[in-house]
Amino acid sequence: MEDLKKKYKRNEDVVFRRIGDETILVPIKNNVGDMGSIYNLNQVAAFVWEHIDGEKTVVDISNMIREEFQVSAEQAQADLCDLVSQLKEVHAIVE
Repeated sequence: MEDLKKKYKRNEDVVFRRIGDETILVPIKNNVGDMGSIYNLNQVAAFVWEHIDGEKTVVDISNMIREEFQVSAEQAQADLCDLVSQLKEVHAIVE
C-alpha cells in the first residue's frame, strides 16, 4: 500500500482532457500526443487526477474521495493506492 503521507503531482508530459462523457490522459512525446497510449479515466480517477497537485497527500485525497463518493475510508484508500500505483507505472504522476 502507498505511503499515505506522500505527495504526488501530475507529470507535465501528460495532458488531461474531457471530451463529452469521456475523461482521458494523453502522454506527450516530442511535442506530439502519443495516441497509442491514451488512458480513459472513470469518474473517481478523473476526480483524483484533478486533485493530484503536489500539495495534497494521498490521505488528503483519500478523504476527499470518501466525502465526494460516500465510500468507507478503507475502500477509498485501497482504490486510491491502486490508482496511484497505476499512474506511477505509466509515468503520469511523479513524487
